[in-house]
Amino acid sequence: MRRKQSYDTTVQSVERTLDIIETLSAHKTGVGVTTLSKELKLHKSTVHRLLTTLMLRKYVEQDTETSKYRLGMRLFELGNAVLSKLDIRQHAMPYLRQLWRETGETIGLAIVDQYKVLYVDVLETLERVGVKSNVGERMPLHASACGKTWLASLPDERINEVIKLIKFEPMTPYTIDNEAKLKEAIKQSRDIGYSVDNQEYSPDLISVAAAVRNFRGRVIACVAITAPALRTDEARIKDLGERVKVASQKISQSMGFNK
Repeated sequence: MRRKQSYDTTVQSVERTLDIIETLSAHKTGVGVTTLSKELKLHKSTVHRLLTTLMLRKYVEQDTETSKYRLGMRLFELGNAVLSKLDIRQHAMPYLRQLWRETGETIGLAIVDQYKVLYVDVLETLERVGVKSNVGERMPLHASACGKTWLASLPDERINEVIKLIKFEPMTPYTIDNEAKLKEAIKQSRDIGYSVDNQEYSPDLISVAAAVRNFRGRVIACVAITAPALRTDEARIKDLGERVKVASQKISQSMGFNK
């Protein structure tokens, strides 16, 4: 959906170009000019002209068979350049690898960006039945262990402000669907030191996550372990929870945090 126009204070052509890039990011299999034109409420000629420029700069590609457009590799390169500047990844990697070896499950490092959980590093399990995750994947706060972990780090007043922004979209039959349940989950996270997503984001998957703090004590990321529910009973959830908590504490210490 096109954002509210702000062309009176910004450069119109840049705004339109960014609108196209953001819209393409929502269409994983590509999208045609006509659809883009309708979604952005722009003339097809304008959309085509902007797409042509983006293609020349490698920000957009066109499928030769379907004629649909998709994001290009240049954006991937720029994204990696941004990720490489996230110092947290360098500090975290030795501990993520250790956790990966200890548990055999998929390990993720995530931050919160624009009120969404954003994975910035992933070590996938080698198990035949396991979890496949991607760097750049986004998840809602209310349906993810990392989201609850971040919320649990906020002052109560700030939590109330953020919760008002949450739509409580149901991802599975187990997704938290109201403010009271989310606040209960946040309290549990604070009590035990880690958060649990028990098939709330994806059926048959369980995640546990704990916070990473910088030298000021502010939560800047979280570490998550994700495993299939079929081999993750209550006892293992607690074991994984304690392990992810220890790993997060070690990363926090490497970042200068000293409780």
